[in-house]
Amino acid sequence: MHAFIDESKRGEYALCVVTVATGDLTALRKQTNALRSPGHTRIHMTGVGKKLAPKIVAEVARLEANSRIYVMSSRKVNERQARDATLAAAVRDLAQMSVTNLVIESCDQDHEDNRIIRDELGAATPFRYTHDRPSNSLLWIPDVHAWA
Repeated sequence: MHAFIDESKRGEYALCVVTVATGDLTALRKQTNALRSPGHTRIHMTGVGKKLAPKIVAEVARLEANSRIYVMSSRKVNERQARDATLAAAVRDLAQMSVTNLVIESCDQDHEDNRIIRDELGAATPFRYTHDRPSNSLLWIPDVHAWA
């Protein structure tokens, strides 16, 4: 199984983890790419218009992907603390699943993310983890799930 992580920051901080079967990766890439508007390099729900958003959500809901959303609603923590707490909870859960590969949407926090994963799981993590650019179409699925 593969996992993909993206965040949403609309009031509360939410980290969405989507898991998909390894055998479904190619089909999911094709299906998500088909949802992209002509001329756009990716799907990012904050940039999708009100007319297109329901169609994208409905189509993504039909995909063979499961999600878990970790929410931090406390106003007493900053965004970095919220990301650390939700990412730590997510990787602890993923370590209990049959995940072999984790992809996190890359941002200016990659180094800190790696530290959190090492702190939670130690040096011998049960899965490979990397950061990838938002152009990875499988990272669009957690973006849509978290937005919805």
